[in-house]
Amino acid sequence: MVSALATIPLLKQHIDSEEDLVRIVVNARSRVEANLALGMLRESMTERVLVAALNLREVLDSLPGYPCSMAIDEGTLAKVAGLTKDRSSWTKSLDDDPDITLSVSTAGNFCFDLVVGIDGRSIFWTPTSAEDDFVHPDLLEACLDRPALLPAVIALTEDMGLVFNPRFYMSVDDWNLDHLQESFEDFQAIF
Repeated sequence: MVSALATIPLLKQHIDSEEDLVRIVVNARSRVEANLALGMLRESMTERVLVAALNLREVLDSLPGYPCSMAIDEGTLAKVAGLTKDRSSWTKSLDDDPDITLSVSTAGNFCFDLVVGIDGRSIFWTPTSAEDDFVHPDLLEACLDRPALLPAVIALTEDMGLVFNPRFYMSVDDWNLDHLQESFEDFQAIF
């Protein structure tokens, strides 16, 4: 995880030239879409930047989609993660960036959703197009711009007792080989 998050500044430096395609590579659930965008980006971006995008994609893909079951109950989560009750959710502000809050709505060991508050604006982690993207597009931007956000979401996932074990790649070809069968199946489903 450390190496994938360490490459976010590298990715942020190069995202402006092909912003839409990079966002598809990082955030699209469809491996076909990601693969097509990746193919187009290979002509204009270095292998290192593309691998950074793919590794960030793996991190986002390894985070839970909400709603989900937790391995612990909400009381234990509150103690472990340092959450406080705020109306119908459990909330905490990040120490590294107090303008960001994480809030989870839970019942027993079930987590309905994660809401991220950034500068007074609340955004659901799971986008309305959950079948299209891993995270809300505005939160993808925040993950790139605010270094404290993604590590805090990963820590909260681990505090929930959920497995967080993303795969990492050293080259684009490694990623393509690893996802070849899934991409082919996704492609067949389109036609």
